[in-house]
Amino acid sequence: MPAPNLSPEDTEHPVTLSVRTLRLEESVDLVGHIPAAVSGAWLRHGQGVVALGTAWSVRTTGPHRFAAASSAFQDLASRARVDDEVRTRTSGLIALGSFSYADTSERASQLMVPRALLGVHDGESFLTVVGVDEDPVLPTSWRDLFPSTPVGSASADALEVEADHTPDEYQALVDEAVGEIRQGRAAKVVLSERTTVRASQDIRPAVLLARLAGAYPSTWVYHLEDVIGASPEMLAQTENGRVFSRVLAGTRPVADDGELDEIDRRAFRSDAKELSEHAFAVESVVERLAGLAEGIDVSPEPFVLRLPGLEHLASDVSAGLRNGVTSLDVASRLHPSAAVSGTPREAADEIIARLEPRDRGGYAAPVGWMDGRGDGQWAIALRMAHLGGDRTVTLQAGGGLVAASDPVSEHAEVLAKCRPMLRALRGEPHEEPSELT
Repeated sequence: MPAPNLSPEDTEHPVTLSVRTLRLEESVDLVGHIPAAVSGAWLRHGQGVVALGTAWSVRTTGPHRFAAASSAFQDLASRARVDDEVRTRTSGLIALGSFSYADTSERASQLMVPRALLGVHDGESFLTVVGVDEDPVLPTSWRDLFPSTPVGSASADALEVEADHTPDEYQALVDEAVGEIRQGRAAKVVLSERTTVRASQDIRPAVLLARLAGAYPSTWVYHLEDVIGASPEMLAQTENGRVFSRVLAGTRPVADDGELDEIDRRAFRSDAKELSEHAFAVESVVERLAGLAEGIDVSPEPFVLRLPGLEHLASDVSAGLRNGVTSLDVASRLHPSAAVSGTPREAADEIIARLEPRDRGGYAAPVGWMDGRGDGQWAIALRMAHLGGDRTVTLQAGGGLVAASDPVSEHAEVLAKCRPMLRALRGEPHEEPSELT
């Protein structure tokens, strides 16, 4: 295995982190305290963590990037001194992570331990501070590190939006991919489109995070380095020897943030094309859990997950983990699932590489966190953007193609999946529908 490419914090000598987690007596509105200099975030239903600064990080590339990053973090955790008076999920020593989609990606994958972290879990509010080769410095108040989230203004008229392809060009690519499927080269291919957005004023991650968390509370809202978004799909969540994965495949765009009527929803749930696409994704997760887990349980039938402007077919998969298996081990094994690549994986990725000449970077790859014991949560980086500079972001979204896919409908789906980030950039308000089971 190649040695990981370590960040400057790690090149001179193996550091020892001193980690202190304090219980906060007051209830914290996490979304209301995202600092302008936020270095990472993981939010859902008002819970999660907001990070500031970097105490340690590791960058890895290539086919062994997951194992190299995990090994470096576990070595760090074995030396760390942790004083955690809360002892809840995400307290103590944790690393936030973002990995790249392809083995050949030039974009480095990263695990990062913040200097300070504000967290909320199951009603417990806490502050974690980290010292590097010294005791951590405690602030007079947690608000000194995590002041109120900056307020952003609406900028609907100040965005330049440009997709890589015209509608006709993208639909022609869909036609080409469907042709490959019909010729038997693959059963499913997930094709994506990139859209560059330029703003007239600086794009602030803290403002985007607050908008995404407010509009999509049931998604996993994330940020680390160059990726930011609100993912509806949990790739691998582990806790107390169990693993959970939520699979989304099969999508219906809905106009004006509405929802399907009951007749259309029944048709959606019984649509042969959508069910076929969904089955490929579920099967890929179940097959790849073999060897890592046992007693695998799958939702008896797909349920409908409703988000603004989109409804998805979803299935939950859970199982018991074998001893010593970490959340990152599971994420590595499951990535890329058929929900973002296709079936068979190798054939689908070959077609994707041909039709998508640009590197996917962190799009459709694992993003999340892991603690020193190996437990954590890794979502798939969807409904996302790459931050490209003070005033530029690149959105990316895709859809699963099977033999019965229609190019016009697939293009509409991609446009619908870009709306969450576009609306966050514009500051447009909307409400999230509930989840249907």
